[in-house]
Amino acid sequence: MRLEGKLARVRPLEISDVKKLAHYLNDESIKEFVSLVFPINQFLEEEWIKRNAISHSNLTFGIDVEGILIGTAGLKDIDWVARSAEYGIAIYDPEYWNRGIGTEVTKLILKYAFEYLNLNRVWLKVFENNPRAITVYEKCGFIQEGRMRQGRYLKGQYLDVIIMGILANEYWRIKSEF
Repeated sequence: MRLEGKLARVRPLEISDVKKLAHYLNDESIKEFVSLVFPINQFLEEEWIKRNAISHSNLTFGIDVEGILIGTAGLKDIDWVARSAEYGIAIYDPEYWNRGIGTEVTKLILKYAFEYLNLNRVWLKVFENNPRAITVYEKCGFIQEGRMRQGRYLKGQYLDVIIMGILANEYWRIKSEF
C-alpha cells in the first residue's frame, strides 16, 4: 500500500529503515512525544517491522519526503468488529515540522481508513503539551471526546492525555475539504 500526497508519500516500512528509525527513536526530544521509556536498538526495530508486516491489527507505515524517511504513521489496535482503530503519527525530523506534512499524511491515512478499510471510527491520544498536533487533528476533522487527567508523566510533571476521534459519517461530510 502506497499513498501519494503533494508533500509526502506513505509507504510500508522496510528492513532498510531500521537504522534510521532506531536513531530517531533514541533522540530524547522525540521520545517524549511517542511514549518510549527504554532505549531502542536496531534488532528491536527490525523485529517490530517484521511483526507489523504480518499483523492484522496494526498497520504502521513510513513517511517519505523525496525518498527520505522522516517519520511513521498508522492505525493500531484495529477492531474489525467495531470497525475502529487508534491513529498515530510521528514526524521525527524537526526540519520537516510546520510544513503541512502532518496534516497531509493524516488526511491520507483517514482516506485509507474510511474508504479502503471501511472503518467507522478512528481515534487518537495526544498529550496536552503538543498544541501543534492538536491543531493538525482538528484541521482533519477530529473532535475532542475526552481527557485522561494526569495520564502522562513527563519531566517531573503530570500531563493530561486528550482523546480525539472522527467517525465515518463526519469524514464523508468533510471529505470534499480535503
